[in-house]
Amino acid sequence: MKSKLTLVKRVDFEGLWDRLQGEGRSTFTTAEIRDITGASPESVRAAVANAARKGLLFSPTRGLYVAIPPQYRSWKVVPAAHFIDPMMRHLGCSYYTAFLSAAAWWGSSHHAVQEYQVVVDRYVRDRRIERVRLRFHHAQSVADRQVVRVAGPQTMLVVSTPEQTVVDLVEHQRWGGGPSNVATVIAEMPSLDGVALAELAGRRPQPVAQRLGWFLDFLEVDVDLMPLEQVARSGRTTPLAPSGRATGERSDRWNVLVNTSVEPDV
Repeated sequence: MKSKLTLVKRVDFEGLWDRLQGEGRSTFTTAEIRDITGASPESVRAAVANAARKGLLFSPTRGLYVAIPPQYRSWKVVPAAHFIDPMMRHLGCSYYTAFLSAAAWWGSSHHAVQEYQVVVDRYVRDRRIERVRLRFHHAQSVADRQVVRVAGPQTMLVVSTPEQTVVDLVEHQRWGGGPSNVATVIAEMPSLDGVALAELAGRRPQPVAQRLGWFLDFLEVDVDLMPLEQVARSGRTTPLAPSGRATGERSDRWNVLVNTSVEPDV
């Protein structure tokens, strides 16, 4: 017991966080800190609380801590893309970066994203950590979504592909800022694959394919729309804006009632 107390006194918690970052470790649990230092649980709890007060660490969820590098210490937090992957692994949750946050990843960032949007396979509470806002959207199945793992600022990230991003935004227009903003984002997206769009839209209710076809047609996006027409064919007339009025011009090609004005900012 005496030797253990001596070891605890020698732990340099003040320099530990910078040392871990230098070794490429920006996130860690309290259990990992105990394993690294050999310190007691009480000492670790006191150390992380002290570091958090000094703006050296923050905790996005219970039991997980994120080191804050010097350039972000005035924020008392780091951007969500720096820690969302280890946070989701810590929670045991399947996820992907989605909607406007994914669109920004693919270069469509006409408007600054005010929150980091994530699709998850179970309920996760929205939260705000200083200037970072995390918004979680639950989906019944994340496994059938088209995603890729990419190298983020600190860790790997799961991000929806450009095609999945567009389909998600058309299905949930309010999460993309409304029809006009969704149109702006689609117009700024990189080259899209018509077959992939049709396949992904075919997994959603048919109005999604109809609305998606209308948006792509309206924006004159350079993409083969024939596969999507096969999916959208014979659907009943669907409103472009699901919660909009029941009047407007009808698009015969997509069987869409254009019940709202769409003014992309491009």
